[in-house]
Amino acid sequence: MPGNVREKIRMGVSSCLLGNEVRFDGGHKHDRYITETLGCFFDFVPVCPEVECGLPIPREAMRLVGDSENPRLVTNKTGVDHTERMQSWAAKRVVELEK
Repeated sequence: MPGNVREKIRMGVSSCLLGNEVRFDGGHKHDRYITETLGCFFDFVPVCPEVECGLPIPREAMRLVGDSENPRLVTNKTGVDHTERMQSWAAKRVVELEK
């Protein structure tokens, strides 16, 4: 590559941090340091596990519960367990992101 031109490094980052309105409440958590400063060095691949595995926007908030070695992903109010759904999505997405 001529001069100081460098190819940006591709990196996965949470979609909401890039300003996409994908959070459980339909909002985002845009982080300008990520997009404006680090964006000079990285090409970001937005990732939102909840949306990509088929959950809607907005959606019920979730949390990890149980054993730290084998946590469950459960919604806060209704107690719906999304663990298998998320694990299935993650196994496929990790392979895609490696490429």
